[in-house]
Amino acid sequence: MKQIIRIFTILLVTGLIFQGCSSSKDAQTGNTPTSEITNTDDPGSSSADKTDPGSDSNDKAGAETKDTDTGAANIGTADVEINDPVTADNAANGPGSNDGNGIITVGTDAGSISEAIDKAQEGDIVFVPKGIYAETVGIEKDGITLRGEEGTIIDGAGLTLTDDNSVAIYVKGKNITVEGFEIRNFIIEGPSDVCPIGIQVAKGSSDITVRNCKVHDHGFKYDYSIDDDNYNAHGIYVSGGVNKQTSDILVEGCELYNLHLGSSESLVFNGNVVGFEAKDNYIHDCDNIGIDAIGYEQDEDNENDSARNGRIHGNYVTNICSDPAVNPTYDSMCADGIYVDGGRDIEIYDNFVTHCDIGIEVASEHQGKVTSGINVHDNTLAYNNSWAGICFGGYDPEETGTAKGCTIKNNTVYNTSSYCIVIQYACDASNVIEDNIFVSEKDGIAYGDEFDELSKGNTIRNNKFTIDMAEFGYPENEQIAVKNVTVDESARSVRIEY
Repeated sequence: MKQIIRIFTILLVTGLIFQGCSSSKDAQTGNTPTSEITNTDDPGSSSADKTDPGSDSNDKAGAETKDTDTGAANIGTADVEINDPVTADNAANGPGSNDGNGIITVGTDAGSISEAIDKAQEGDIVFVPKGIYAETVGIEKDGITLRGEEGTIIDGAGLTLTDDNSVAIYVKGKNITVEGFEIRNFIIEGPSDVCPIGIQVAKGSSDITVRNCKVHDHGFKYDYSIDDDNYNAHGIYVSGGVNKQTSDILVEGCELYNLHLGSSESLVFNGNVVGFEAKDNYIHDCDNIGIDAIGYEQDEDNENDSARNGRIHGNYVTNICSDPAVNPTYDSMCADGIYVDGGRDIEIYDNFVTHCDIGIEVASEHQGKVTSGINVHDNTLAYNNSWAGICFGGYDPEETGTAKGCTIKNNTVYNTSSYCIVIQYACDASNVIEDNIFVSEKDGIAYGDEFDELSKGNTIRNNKFTIDMAEFGYPENEQIAVKNVTVDESARSVRIEY
């Protein structure tokens, strides 16, 4: 499993702007993303303070749906040949490992993963050696670590997925860790009420870590011959109930790709999820949202029904697209790399987001509800060309909510088509957009507002744009003429000379 560590750097020196990140395969370095600003003329600005961050209709799944706009990547389901998958009948002949001292090894101490979990007590490690396992797994004991290694695969190709058996790894409890698993081929022909999920953290859970896991080639085979949008799948799904708070969740170093999600998301914190962190994940080539923090899907009148007090940082999100030719639940390309819909008090920083329909969106899809306290800073966004690099505010003033008390700061956004930043239904001075650089070339548009006065009144200052912002009523910004832009996706950097 590839672990990606990113270091972000910003340099502003005599007309040169560089923002980017570097990667490392060393999963153990523990490097923390850092930022540097150097400018002989302008001392720059500091990052905003860190804040904290999730709802589903049942404990199986929740869907983040957009009734307007859509977007998706061209994704195929890989054909996987399974040679002698490990099952309860033959696992005892599989590879062994240490036993005793609180370690229960599948193939030595138990005939299946589920049997090993049944034997485990609080504080034990269930070790799953490399091999292909054809089973679904449930952990409903506190204090258990479920640990795989390189080559430990849970494969759904031989399983019949049903409403009661569609989750590869289900977690419900306290102080549980799941790490080192590859999950693939949990695929169903749709439309269907069944929701395939790679890893689910259930309502009421706390102190849960999901680390260095991979979910891929997962979700739906769409039926394009009928008009039915009943498709919902997730890579990693963290749910919080209105009266069952889920808290202190870490999803770190995971890779999610080739997911056919329908109306749902790759990695989601949904509802009453408090204190979450999505860190150093690599999410790519999926046909709907990359990372999402959702509010008000279960109960619009309950403020608990909101993902909150969270951090989304150090992630690499690319090729997220809801092209309706691929994903029939959408009408246009509008899938976000990172999305906050109804969440509050969430910090989004040091992410690298490219080739998504929308890079980062902060909005509320529920009328009368406000997304607040979202701090988007020090991200690098490039080629999010279907709609916008950054999209801010609800998409319809008559049907959605708005955003207040949010900050967009120190981000670099580069587009060659569509908007670098577009303001939708958000019109409050408490929203501050400052110290960013928005560069558009070719068919790109540096700035736009969608709803006249309902898109105005935000505080927009001290940014660098490739247009004159005085025309929009924001003279406290600098217009720049760009000489050269270099996007190095292998180094995860954008270099702008002006």
